[in-house]
Amino acid sequence: MTLASFLDRLASGEPAPGGGAAAALAGAAAAALVAMACRVTARRAPSEALAAAVGAADDFRHRLMTLMHEDIEAYASVLESRRASSEQRAPLVQAAMQRATTVPLHTARAAAGVLELSATVLEAVRTSVVGDLGVAVALAGAALDASALTARINLRELGEDDFARAARETLEHLAGGADARRALAERIAARVGAASHDAGRRA
Repeated sequence: MTLASFLDRLASGEPAPGGGAAAALAGAAAAALVAMACRVTARRAPSEALAAAVGAADDFRHRLMTLMHEDIEAYASVLESRRASSEQRAPLVQAAMQRATTVPLHTARAAAGVLELSATVLEAVRTSVVGDLGVAVALAGAALDASALTARINLRELGEDDFARAARETLEHLAGGADARRALAERIAARVGAASHDAGRRA
């Protein structure tokens, strides 16, 4: 599926793809930007740390693209389960909704990983790509929030069982990273501001 065809489907009147898949795509774009920032930096200052960061960012990108497709499939399963006969419907819907909750939880975790990776490489990347890294952080944060929202919405259709309790614990843990995200945004703003100040002095 090309990006253009995905966006055409996203804009259509069909129920899938939807917000969960869009969140995963945003996370994949964030991971791609982190990889780009590290590769640009490594051209002039190669290091094992940057090479490892590139590998991790590429892994996150591939993982999130897979999750984008899995989210589409998961919601299709939900729709199919709701068309089942009344005798079979309840367990099929339960299983489908669990999958439709699990996928965005995985997306949220992967997006959180992209944020952590961004924090790790911030001081190492070239000044010219700090803005790109800032966009990566914004996109990854949006992907985390959006996928967590999707998971919470889907949890409403599930009973209070071990799966639901574990999912809510995961969501609470992910929400606990809000302070770290704000601190990362401030660090990026500080680097961008320092770069702008230096450029002004040289002008």
